[in-house]
Amino acid sequence: MAVFTYVARDQSGTLVEDEVVAASPAEAARIVRGEGKFIVRVEPKTASASRPRAGSAAGGLLHVRAKHRPEDLIFFTSQLAVMVETGVSLADALEACVHEGNSPRFAAALDAVIEQVTGGREFSAALAEHPDVFPTIYVSLVRASEASGKMGPILERLAQHLESQAVLTRKIKGAVTYPLVMLAFAIGVTVFLMAYVLPKFSNIYAGKEASLPAVTRGLMAFSGGLVTVGPYVGAGLAAAVVGAVLYLRTPAGRWRLELLKLRVPLVGPLFHKTYLARSLQTLGTMIQSGVSVLDGVRLTAAACGSAVYERMWNTVNDRLETGQQISEALADQPNVPKSVNKMLAAGERSGRLGQVMERVAVHCEAELNTAIKTLTSMLEPAIVMFLGAVVGGLVLALLLPIFTISKAMH
Repeated sequence: MAVFTYVARDQSGTLVEDEVVAASPAEAARIVRGEGKFIVRVEPKTASASRPRAGSAAGGLLHVRAKHRPEDLIFFTSQLAVMVETGVSLADALEACVHEGNSPRFAAALDAVIEQVTGGREFSAALAEHPDVFPTIYVSLVRASEASGKMGPILERLAQHLESQAVLTRKIKGAVTYPLVMLAFAIGVTVFLMAYVLPKFSNIYAGKEASLPAVTRGLMAFSGGLVTVGPYVGAGLAAAVVGAVLYLRTPAGRWRLELLKLRVPLVGPLFHKTYLARSLQTLGTMIQSGVSVLDGVRLTAAACGSAVYERMWNTVNDRLETGQQISEALADQPNVPKSVNKMLAAGERSGRLGQVMERVAVHCEAELNTAIKTLTSMLEPAIVMFLGAVVGGLVLALLLPIFTISKAMH
């Protein structure tokens, strides 16, 4: 936890300066907003009044090597939305978003944007110069806000969208990471026991092979083979991993990986729900913000995060260009449930397609949360039992002959 100083406006519009304890600038801003205040600036208490600009020699090397965090963009967008809504000029609002809490890469991009906006360039055009920090969908929504004159509300909607997407990504990563880590741990323990522990017991049991249980003899034979051919197997696996990584970077490899992810039992439905929720929320946010349906579908195809769903949305785009409605274009798509498509059709008829899409995305996220909890509750005992069986079986196979030999000696 750290101490942050902030400047905010209360309900009467009066500027208030105070401190708050939080884990990050984003959390500090949420705490202050929860008190009914409107954030103007948040920065660490120990931060100095000035910092190197993007073009300075002191920060140049850091900006090249460092990465930016998704939280940087979320907090920046939320803070900027509040200041624009309260009447602060765009240039002043951008300057107020400069603080030590930003990662070096994001700070460098923000400095460049401020310099261009101060020089008279459009905000969206300045953002477009940094696609690695400000994605295409972000630039498109800012451009729509400039055209509609509703930058504050659209930026606030964009901040909510980014935060929701970040939460969604963390949930699916957490659900997939846990079993993979436990599986890797089980494999590591097994290899360690087979390659380093079993050979030591081979010396102890030398000359007594005939009296050993069949399981122990089999494990010792496997261990001996593993020690002998282990380096060659390791080299082969390393080469296979490198080859797989290179293949997965190709369009065909990416496509096959996506198909595999979506078809894996238990985990596949989680990915389906994630990509569907992300797609509907992205498209709904853009439609609500004034982006045309055609542009929104094209941007959704690029932002959905799945080659399979990208192809689906590209197909929808082609059909929309022939005059079909979204519900018609999605009618034969197996990745979109019929019940969801019926709700989208109702949204089209009522003229509230964007709102309906966002509501459906929320529903998909709720189903995803339930599915993750169910999967976790199933996997945790199964993994513990698997680890117990593997490690316990190996230990038992090693120690059982000791008791057998000891009993025979008596």
